[in-house]
Amino acid sequence: MAPFEKELISLLSTDLFLSLLNSNKIKFSQLLAIQTLLFKAGIPFDLSFSPGTRRVVSTALLTIFINPQTTLRFTISFNDDGSIFTSPT
Repeated sequence: MAPFEKELISLLSTDLFLSLLNSNKIKFSQLLAIQTLLFKAGIPFDLSFSPGTRRVVSTALLTIFINPQTTLRFTISFNDDGSIFTSPT
């Protein structure tokens, strides 16, 4: 068993992870919060990002390593609300 098993179980039961498990779309700020929690708990993970195109939405792949044979993988789509910059009104 991983030394961080209790922390991982606690994290997976948070509202952030529950929203990730119940939907494949989250906000960027939620992904940053998940990343921060994983850092603080010392849980090893990888995060990769694929920018969107006109045909494909932007996605991130979050892989959490439990042990060498067990991983959790989340494919996350971002809400495409347009540019990060706001246009003048």
